Amino acid sequence: MPEMSTSEQIRAGDDLTMPQEIAGVVNLLAHPLAGMSAATAVGFAMASHGFGLWLGAMTGVAEASGKLFQQTDAPVVSPKTKRSPLKLVTSQPARSREPVSKAAVREKVAITKPDVPDDLKVISGIGPKLEKVLNGLGIWTYAQISGLSDTDVARLDEKLGFSGRIGRDGWVEQAKALQRS
Repeated sequence: MPEMSTSEQIRAGDDLTMPQEIAGVVNLLAHPLAGMSAATAVGFAMASHGFGLWLGAMTGVAEASGKLFQQTDAPVVSPKTKRSPLKLVTSQPARSREPVSKAAVREKVAITKPDVPDDLKVISGIGPKLEKVLNGLGIWTYAQISGLSDTDVARLDEKLGFSGRIGRDGWVEQAKALQRS
């Protein structure tokens, strides 16, 4: 059999310059539109696979967090039944549950509104909303807060439902310091 030239060998399928594994890619280089189509298809496949992985991971996270916050021993409540109000559980011993009226709190600490009330928000633990609540109870000045006795603090604490927050935040001490300055 006579020797074939290099061009004849290439036409016959014997590629002398590149490995057989990538010889099929030469057709994609010869036809740019086919190459772009193939690259786009591979890109879409990789993107959809990545999106599927991400979506699966997010679904798993949502299910895990749902299980974490789900109470297993809670009774099933149908939409027709009313839920009982939440109760605040504290570690302090139970005190008498006599209702504290707004008038009882007012009579102990209330004064008429001064022309220029003190900025109670300066006290750590009192924000804008709580300041309005205190003003509604007749508490306007640092002097009123600094003059609260332990009994007054307990009454106010119970009225506001704070479970000792007034003492923990040190409102009376802060008010005394602000009153001096």
